[in-house]
Amino acid sequence: MPEENHYSIDRWSEGYFEINSLGHVEVKPNRTGKGGDLYQLVQTLVEQGIEAPILIRFNGIIRDRISKLSSAFNSAIQEFNYRSTHQIVFPLKVNPQKHVVEAVREAGQKLQIGLEVGSKPELIAVLALENDPQSLLICNGYKDAEYISLALLSCKLGRRTLIIIEQMYELNLVLETAAKLGIEAEIGFRMKLSNSGSGRWKESSGEHSKFGLFSYEIISCVEILKTQKKSHWVKLLHFHLGSQVTSIESIKKAIQEGAKIYTGLAKMLPSLHLFDVGGGLAVDYDGSKSTENSSMNYTLEEYARDVVFTVGESCLDAGVDDPVIITESGRALVSHHSILITEVLDVTSMPHKNELEAPSQHDILQTLDEMEVEISAKNCRECFHDLLDIKERILQEFIYGTMSLLERAYAEKKTRYLLDKVNIFYKQLRKIPEEIAMLNSILQETYFCNFSVFQSLPDSWAIQQLFPIMPIHRLLEIPTHQAILADLSCDSDGKICTFINDHSPSDHLKLHEYTGHPYYIGIFMVGAYQEILGGMHNLFGDTNVVHAELDEEGQWELFHLLEGDTIEKVLHYVQFEPEKLIVQLQSLIEKSLKAKRITLSESAQIKKKFKEALQSYTYLVV
Repeated sequence: MPEENHYSIDRWSEGYFEINSLGHVEVKPNRTGKGGDLYQLVQTLVEQGIEAPILIRFNGIIRDRISKLSSAFNSAIQEFNYRSTHQIVFPLKVNPQKHVVEAVREAGQKLQIGLEVGSKPELIAVLALENDPQSLLICNGYKDAEYISLALLSCKLGRRTLIIIEQMYELNLVLETAAKLGIEAEIGFRMKLSNSGSGRWKESSGEHSKFGLFSYEIISCVEILKTQKKSHWVKLLHFHLGSQVTSIESIKKAIQEGAKIYTGLAKMLPSLHLFDVGGGLAVDYDGSKSTENSSMNYTLEEYARDVVFTVGESCLDAGVDDPVIITESGRALVSHHSILITEVLDVTSMPHKNELEAPSQHDILQTLDEMEVEISAKNCRECFHDLLDIKERILQEFIYGTMSLLERAYAEKKTRYLLDKVNIFYKQLRKIPEEIAMLNSILQETYFCNFSVFQSLPDSWAIQQLFPIMPIHRLLEIPTHQAILADLSCDSDGKICTFINDHSPSDHLKLHEYTGHPYYIGIFMVGAYQEILGGMHNLFGDTNVVHAELDEEGQWELFHLLEGDTIEKVLHYVQFEPEKLIVQLQSLIEKSLKAKRITLSESAQIKKKFKEALQSYTYLVV
């Protein structure tokens, strides 16, 4: 029977991942019908020379997420007789990788999905893309005259571009630039709500949020526009609660406040007809369905119903037309579609029985040997307490010179071996002692994996974001090892020590015994923010990337294979020019030849290895 409960896959997978009869993770992009074997996909990639770490993207999941969000709002619109429509806008900052943006646009083509940019580089990235004239291009972020000029000129290319006024100075800049270009602008206001979000980013909203206008500033802007006879430019009102809003109550309060401001403004500005409720729709990474930072206490459908009902009721009460509701739910659209595959390279394993004879008759060593004979289920708890005392004594006696290095090595190995025996006996007890958590912590093993936390999972390191992590095969076997994961970087923070569990986060992950054969770990739901926020600590670059689709027979089709960064490429990023390095190496070789430190054949070998290394993957090739 698949060991699903070890990894809570049924809680967080949203139906996109399950365990098949082979004990492999299966990917179901549509949540129904045939799925594809993830382990077999990885094997196929490795056979083609595409080594782990590999980021695998499933465009089918993006299609399903967009469809699910749109369906939820359309159902709510029908249920509450809402008198307008819903439109999806994808914020580029969530994942600006070209092939991801293309997948989002293709999946949302029939829905006229729009894009949101928050900077001049993001605007440049999408400006030349073919686009439906009815889809929106929303321009947020700090703006200068060049940014505003480009946004205004995009209208000449057939785009529906809205410039969002987030700071007072931007309005005058838009007015001046539009006058110079002779273009009529379409603009929106970003309002600063009194209500704030919930979860890790709740401080990014509310009265002290970084962006947005207070109500009195919005009124001042309206007065300026009326004076300039440009009040008809205003088409949209926008607010943003922050990312990963965990509580539906926070969303309801914000929508209620925002809707009231919208209806008040709509009475003043007949041109206003778009209400952008921003992002914040959370993702249930840990499956707990709670207000914890990595979860959410509501469903996508509940979110849609609350937004539509609240906006509709407010407009009905105020006697204004229902606006087009715009959502910018980037995290909810793309988180699920990417999986990082890493391979275990080594393990710090528990010692087996010490076959060596004790190096002396030291009393601690004799006590440990006696305990090995006497330990049982009956006295295992007492033995555990004694072993904790012995651990302290070993260190003290070594420091004070009454225990040699050989004695310490023997004692430490025997202590860990006995602690492992205690753990075995503990599991046989009818009532598990409370100190099992302490024992589990002592017995943790480190599984060293071929990836970089800083490059591929920056949120795990920076904000302790929980991601679902599990082996992608051997899932018919019971995992017996309590592990943490360590990456390749030479940094003590380059590890993952907190994992999703059924009830609360765990300090270890259950893994199978590492036998030296390929053992692959999947880190799921990494499609939002991780790629673009990743850094090159230790010069580990971008991983190999591949897009995978399932055909009608459930077979994998691969496309958009992107090879990971080479050493040469990442050296360029930090201004080490490989051509100059080769020249410098040749100079060192000549000096070494003259000093007779190396032979001619050795010099040729060094040059060959150096040049080959420049073209190689920044990660280890197993």
